Amino acid sequence: MKSIAIDVFLAAAVLITVISVLGMMRVRDPYQRMHYISPPASLSSSLIAAAIFLQRGFKPESFKALLVVFVLVGMNSVVTHAAARAFRIAETPDWHPAAGEEVPISADDEEVRPEQS
Repeated sequence: MKSIAIDVFLAAAVLITVISVLGMMRVRDPYQRMHYISPPASLSSSLIAAAIFLQRGFKPESFKALLVVFVLVGMNSVVTHAAARAFRIAETPDWHPAAGEEVPISADDEEVRPEQS
């Protein structure tokens, strides 16, 4: 019975990943493609970790799999945001902020002032 549950978890993880890849191939906009990165990083990795817990029990490798899930879920939003920002910069390389708009890169950056013409 336990091996059936493990197989179901792994099959669901593969199915989620395949559907996400097909979705990425279907959409044309890179901003839309970023939405299809999240399910494999969060759902599939969680299902794989659950399968490892079922197979191995409370062993160190199970907790390592759980750590990997936490890292993937936590870093997914950071990587998605960085990719979206890179896409925007690539699309509009000569972009200048509007009057009064601050765009700091780090906390100790100077205030961005628009050029006066």
